[in-house]
Amino acid sequence: MPTEAKDLRYAQRSARNVLDLAVPAAVAPPPLVMFIHGGAFRMGDKADGARERQALVDAGYAVASVNYRYSTEAIWPAQLDDLRDALAFLQRSAVQYGYDATRIATFGPSAGGHLSASCGIAFAASAQTRPRASIIWYPPVDFPTMDADIEATGVPRATGRNDAPDSPESLLIGATVREHPELARAAGPIARLGELAPGTKLPAMLIMHGALDPFIAAAQSRKLHAALASFGTAPRLELGVLPQGTHGGGDFEQPAAMARVIAFLAESFRE
Repeated sequence: MPTEAKDLRYAQRSARNVLDLAVPAAVAPPPLVMFIHGGAFRMGDKADGARERQALVDAGYAVASVNYRYSTEAIWPAQLDDLRDALAFLQRSAVQYGYDATRIATFGPSAGGHLSASCGIAFAASAQTRPRASIIWYPPVDFPTMDADIEATGVPRATGRNDAPDSPESLLIGATVREHPELARAAGPIARLGELAPGTKLPAMLIMHGALDPFIAAAQSRKLHAALASFGTAPRLELGVLPQGTHGGGDFEQPAAMARVIAFLAESFRE
C-alpha cells in the first residue's frame, strides 16, 4: 500500500493551495509525478483523474495531485505561481515523504494540460526547477485560434465560443479573448518559449489529443508540438493524436493511453 498524505499546504495565498501525495513502497525513492487537474481553469479538484493517478502509483511512481486557484479567484498567471510554489514544496519535502526530488514530471489534462506545458516551459529556465518530463493531454494553447480550429474539424462542438466574454479563456486572463488577442496569446504555453534564452534545455514532452475532441481541436496540440520542435531542445518530443479520442473519453479510456504515458516517463527518468 502506498503512503498517503492529504491536504498538504504548499502556500498561504488561498484555501486551494493544498495537494495530496501518494508514495508507493519501494526499495529506492521513486520518481514523482505532479498531477494537475483540468476543469476550464474554474472548477475541478485534486481528487480528479483517479484512474490516471492510480495507474502511475501502480507503475511505481509517487503522485502529488495539486489544487490551484480558480480563475474566479485570481487571473493568470496566478495558477502558474501556485504550481511553482507546489513544485518548491515538493522538492523540499522529498526526504520526509520518500520520493526522488531529482526526478519530477508534470502531467495534466485539458486546462491541466495547458498548465503542465506551461510548467515544463516556464520552469525550464533553471536546472533546479526543470521537470524531467511534461505529459500534456488535450490542452488549449493558443486561445485566439481555438474557435477557428474546432470549427475546421467538423466535429460538433460541445462548448460556447472561446473568444466570448464568459469563456474559460476570457475569465482566465480577465479580459475578452476576442478584444485582447495578444493578451490571450501571452497566456498560452507557446508564448513562454519566447521568454527563454535560446538553447535552454526543455523537459521531455509527450502531447496527446483526441481527433474527435468536441471541446478543443487537436490543432491546438499540433501548434504546441510545432513550436517545441522549432525551439529544438526537448530531449524527447512526441505528439499522439488518438483517432477515436474525445475530451478524455474514447481512446483515452483504453489502457494503451496510460501505457504510453508510463513508458514515456520511464524513458525520460532514465535520461
